[in-house]
Amino acid sequence: MRLLALSVVLATSLIAGCSFVNVSEKGEKVVLLKQSEVSGCDRLGSTIVAVKDTVAGIDRSIEKMDAELAILARNSAPDIGGDAVVREERLADGKQRFGIYNCRR
Repeated sequence: MRLLALSVVLATSLIAGCSFVNVSEKGEKVVLLKQSEVSGCDRLGSTIVAVKDTVAGIDRSIEKMDAELAILARNSAPDIGGDAVVREERLADGKQRFGIYNCRR
């Protein structure tokens, strides 16, 4: 029984530590900027992206979720002609809004 419990904890830790999001080929060309860096850019719209905030009942790392959300935003920006994204809201419940900009990069 003790071995089973240890196996479950180990498996859950490994899953919680994994990144589930990869940058797409188009997303690689999109940069994450701060609001102060897009003053000369055209705002095209926004996207709300989401990831799981818990895995097997365990809260995921804010840093990992933050990185994954930025990747998802970067991946979605080219769909409307964007080459830059900016965080517009704080991460909450695994969701975050990003502005999409064309900075002619």
